[in-house]
Amino acid sequence: GVNHIAVFAKDLEATAKFYSEIMDMPVVSVAPNRDSEESTHMNVAIGNGMRLSFFDFPHVPRLQKKAPEGVGNVMHIALPIARNIFTEIKERCDRNKIKYEEGGGAIYVKDPNGLAIELMPFD
Repeated sequence: GVNHIAVFAKDLEATAKFYSEIMDMPVVSVAPNRDSEESTHMNVAIGNGMRLSFFDFPHVPRLQKKAPEGVGNVMHIALPIARNIFTEIKERCDRNKIKYEEGGGAIYVKDPNGLAIELMPFD
């Protein structure tokens, strides 16, 4: 299985708020990045023991810009979500005016870093 997916973050505070308040996925740790003192490493629990690991590098200007979509980048991360939780997340997106697309019974939403998340409801 997959333990974590590492993602560059533009804004860790906005990222933490999005995942904890909108997606109901808690931040489980925040620590200095062991490889770079200027960077922070934040883990978000996404279920089944898996995490999204976000890293900010505020001292590196190129990472503060939006990366182009294309080959070698992640298209989206698909997460199975219990239908009742799926409905709650969708309602929170609506209340907070967070845009999403619907397709095939799922919704696709982008986090504050531009990372696309597919939420796939199950009963």
